[in-house]
Amino acid sequence: MKKVFLSVVAGSLLVMSSLHAQVMTYTGSDEYIMSEFETIDIAKQRAEQKAIRNAQEKAGVYVESNTEVVNMMVTKDEIQTMTAGILKVTDVQYQLAPLQDGKSLIVKATVKAEIDSDELANYLNRPAGERADLVAQNLELQKAIAAQDAQIAELKRQLADKPQDKAIVIEQFAAEDKIFLSNQQLTEAGKLYYQGNLSGAANHCTQAIELSPDNATAYSIRGAIHYKLNDFNSALADFNKAIEFNYSDYKNFYNRGLAYVKLNDYRRAAQDFNQAIQLNPNDADSWHNRGLCRQRLGDIYGAQEDLRKARNLS
Repeated sequence: MKKVFLSVVAGSLLVMSSLHAQVMTYTGSDEYIMSEFETIDIAKQRAEQKAIRNAQEKAGVYVESNTEVVNMMVTKDEIQTMTAGILKVTDVQYQLAPLQDGKSLIVKATVKAEIDSDELANYLNRPAGERADLVAQNLELQKAIAAQDAQIAELKRQLADKPQDKAIVIEQFAAEDKIFLSNQQLTEAGKLYYQGNLSGAANHCTQAIELSPDNATAYSIRGAIHYKLNDFNSALADFNKAIEFNYSDYKNFYNRGLAYVKLNDYRRAAQDFNQAIQLNPNDADSWHNRGLCRQRLGDIYGAQEDLRKARNLS
């Protein structure tokens, strides 16, 4: 497998030693405004999530400077992935303050977290393909979290603009809370995936699906895990569900195509790579893999055209 989730990280791998290992400590703070119908527990978790992001941003400066010191060719996405993977929260404190309207609370979370430079070295010494998988997993999760944050903001706007629709919005908030908790499980899955604990990561994905059965990201990530575990039929089943709930994401078709290749179904694989190309014509991997499938199917001219297109896009 060239990789689940697409783009290959460029650059040759260098080895970073840990002769000067150190533990760096960071503090992150942020707040969440809790509406009258939300629970304290969920509000605390939302505030904590934002505080962790704040700590990650601070730690990212250290991560970036250290990768520059050893001349590693890393992207901003890799720096975010490394920081999310190796940052360990050691303490969380909360402060609650009522707003003037008497109905809402400001929930402030402050986290203390640390980074061990040995963990940074471990990441930099991983094969490029494995690093690319980790980056893609993190991007998938961050995209889902950002979408959920945007939906919560929209619901609060609706509540302010149309108070008469309060009952409907409250019901929608309850559904969004389940999605939030589902994505929290995916965050834990991402940490375990980073550590190489694939079975543990898959279990968290399953819990995410139980909380939100139409969470396409959960199926997509669990499918990638099953793929790495060589359970291609389970991967196929998960990618089917990911496509059912998010048909517009080309990665789901690309990944299902990879699973079909492993099952020697080159016709269906080619169809999936074709759909991935329709959704994202600039993805070289999709053209490359469709070309290889066409070779297997005896379409030599089509294969050559696809492989030429892939080279031009690379």
